[in-house]
Amino acid sequence: MDNRHVAWSGKCVAFSLESRDQLGLSNNAVFHADQKKTGGLVIWNHESSMSVYRGASYELPSEQAQGELVQIFNADHDVVATDENNNDPLESLSAERLTLVNANEAEEPESLPDIDYEHEVDQLLNGLGPRYTYWPGGDPLPVDADLLRGSVSGYKPPFRLLPYTVRSTLGIKEATALRRLAKILPPHFAIGRSRRYEGLAMAMAKLWERSSIAKIALKRGVQLTAIDRMAEDIKNITGGTILSINKDYMVFFRGKDFLPEEVAEALLEREMLSMALHDEEEQARVRASSLVMPIAEINEEVGETGTLGETQEADARWGKRMDDNHRCKVLRAGEIVKHTGFVRKLEQKLAISEHKLMRAERSLAKVEAFLKPTERPRNSESITDEERFLFRKIGLRMKAFMLIGRRGVFDGTVESMHMHWKYRELVKIVVKAETLNQVRNIAVSLEAESGGILVSVDKISEGFAMIIYRGKEYKQPSVMRPNNLLSKRKALARSLEVQRREALYKHVSDLERTVDSLRSELVWPLPINA
Repeated sequence: MDNRHVAWSGKCVAFSLESRDQLGLSNNAVFHADQKKTGGLVIWNHESSMSVYRGASYELPSEQAQGELVQIFNADHDVVATDENNNDPLESLSAERLTLVNANEAEEPESLPDIDYEHEVDQLLNGLGPRYTYWPGGDPLPVDADLLRGSVSGYKPPFRLLPYTVRSTLGIKEATALRRLAKILPPHFAIGRSRRYEGLAMAMAKLWERSSIAKIALKRGVQLTAIDRMAEDIKNITGGTILSINKDYMVFFRGKDFLPEEVAEALLEREMLSMALHDEEEQARVRASSLVMPIAEINEEVGETGTLGETQEADARWGKRMDDNHRCKVLRAGEIVKHTGFVRKLEQKLAISEHKLMRAERSLAKVEAFLKPTERPRNSESITDEERFLFRKIGLRMKAFMLIGRRGVFDGTVESMHMHWKYRELVKIVVKAETLNQVRNIAVSLEAESGGILVSVDKISEGFAMIIYRGKEYKQPSVMRPNNLLSKRKALARSLEVQRREALYKHVSDLERTVDSLRSELVWPLPINA
């Protein structure tokens, strides 16, 4: 009888499984025996060979332990070497390693985690269907869903009833916790087909009675499989919730409204009992009422009461006739009431907008309290027309320029002009404004604050360009930032308040115009009885 050839010379060891029939072991039994006794990880399992990874924490056993390993291994497995004179240290070392790990497991059973869980899940999966013996992972083996029945006559999805004050959907934290739990769990089913899942649905419902998660693995090498469509079909037939999908696994949550079969039968029985009691009470009520008055009178009275004929008769006796004139008056009154309510709502909006406009004006006044513009001097220096033409031509061709944005003119703008005048006589200022009047106001303000001479204001592609000459007798001031202008932050606040005030002005004017037009269309009606 041949022995298995073990060689721990590298990180992996290869086993020859030619003698498993003589040992009385199946391929699956050899797979799990090698994985548990060696302490390694089976990374390849085939009909004629197997590869086991020794692990990163593998340590060489002592010489005394090696001799004990050979004796225990040969005694447990009743294996005799074909060549007694073969003293290959690798083969003896591998056998000793296998027996040492087995002995350590027998001495320290608490070192194996999740043994109870695996045993419990293994027993649970035994009652669901046949196992998938070619599963490359560890215990427990998943159920082969392809061997389950595809169609079941009279199949119904699991009975569901959501408890009171419970949300039907999963929260983000709940779903994350379930996904993390499913990541470390072994799969319960292995599937390869892409249709007919009624047998799988029945097995999942039975599994959900003990576990809230059902993990399904996709068989490798199966052609023409669309895992998204498969997951959607399984969800529709079971009523569960898809937690996660990837190329290897599908994870389903049973749902908060899932009920086990026993609980569902008890609820249905209770509902049938309540319906039977309700029918008995109704029959008893009918029998009691028949003793008070004859049945014919009851039928006649019940047949007339609450019918259309009774309503029409009552309208003919005591109701008012709806002629065309009365109908027009009622419709007109309804339109006027609706129109009046709409006008009232617009008036409330107008009052609120006016209050906001007052607050915006007060805020703008607080910011502009720090602004004290300088008046334009009367006896200012002037330039001739020839100088103005030359300065304008030179200024428009300048590449260096200043850009004035939404803040407008503030102390930093005047400081930048003095810095330009330190190296050149002209400064080119570009303003992006809507109208020419706004640009002229900015130009006059810059001329007065800086002490320069405005040469021209021209329209260019970027907006408007202002050319300002520093003057023939220019001297750089000791303080280039004037104290009478706003700072950069206050200038931005002023710009925001001005924008808010203009928007409110436009909104208030539109509301006033709308309210005036609606009031002119509103005609108060005369009394209906007039």
